[in-house]
Parts: sequence; C-alpha cells; structure tokens
Amino acid sequence: MNRIVKFIVFPAVALGLAACTPPGKVKYDDIRFSNVPPIELNVAEIIIKTPYEEPLKLPHVGEQFPVSPSRAARNWAEDRLRAVGSSGTATVTIVESSAVENELARTSGVTGLLTKDQAQSYEVIIEMSIEAVEPVGSRKASAEARVTKKTSVAEDASVNEREGIWYKLTYDTMNNFDEHMERQIGKYLKDFKK
Repeated sequence: MNRIVKFIVFPAVALGLAACTPPGKVKYDDIRFSNVPPIELNVAEIIIKTPYEEPLKLPHVGEQFPVSPSRAARNWAEDRLRAVGSSGTATVTIVESSAVENELARTSGVTGLLTKDQAQSYEVIIEMSIEAVEPVGSRKASAEARVTKKTSVAEDASVNEREGIWYKLTYDTMNNFDEHMERQIGKYLKDFKK
C-alpha cells in the first residue's frame, strides 16, 4: 500500500510544481565565475560580508531579475577568490549590488501612437572592497572596485524580452566588474597574491 501511495503522490506533486512555471518562461543560468582561474590570496580565510540589502520597493528592482545583482556579486566573491595561505584574512565587503529602474519620457499625441519608445532605463551597480590583513608583521592592504552599467527597455517588450535584457545587463556588469577588480587586486593587493 505504501508503494502505491508513493507512485500516486510523486506524479501529483510533479504536476503541481509544473503548473507553477508559466508556459514559455525562459530559465536563465546562474551567473558564476567557476570557469575562470581563481585569484589566489596568501591568507588562511576569506570572509564575505553583505551589509547592503537592496530595498524591495521601486525604484529598486534587482530581486525581480532572473539573477539578482546581489546573488551575482556573492557568486563572484565565492568563485573568484581562494585562500591559499596559512594565516591572515581577506574580508570582502559587498558595498552595493543593486538594480534601479527609471521611467523614461514617452512621445505623446498622434506621434506617440505611431512611435515605439524606450519605456524604462535600468542601471546595475556593483561595488565591493577587499581588505587583506596579515596578523604577523601587521601587513594590511585593500582594493576597491565599482562598476555601473545601464540599458533601456522598449515599451512593447514582452516579459521574456525584458528578463533577457535584465539578465544580459547583470551578466555584462559582472564581467566588467571582474576585469576591473582583478586589475585592482593586482595593483593594491600584490603582496597578498600567490
């Protein structure tokens, strides 16, 4: 009897979950950096601090993105930095990881009926700092990077088109951030690089 219940319950649960996903909705990959060699730091531990919490009300819309800027920023810190030393710490502080929406002016009147305007602009901001401290000898160094990137969305964009634009914006911002922060680490944390 127990076996029959399992065979009946599992398909019912699976059908229920499938019904929760809208038809035609695109599934996006997480934004990770595990395909890039890690930046090895001569510290024993890497601590990630996330004091910034994006507000959950307009104009902040990051949590609506397929991969939120907050998630992408944390993924970057987890994937790109590796502790390979025997002492000391590197503290990564995610200062800001947000997406902001702004309504754009649209053409009015008869011309507006015939014109497809850009309806909203979106700006993703990623800012982090890394402070490395070696307790023996009291060495200390820090690096910071801030990257912002903008795009806009047409007023007739579908939900899938809009989410695709959001995903690309976050992806491109994180790739720019990665390049910028790697240069900053090479310049300011060179004594802590392996």
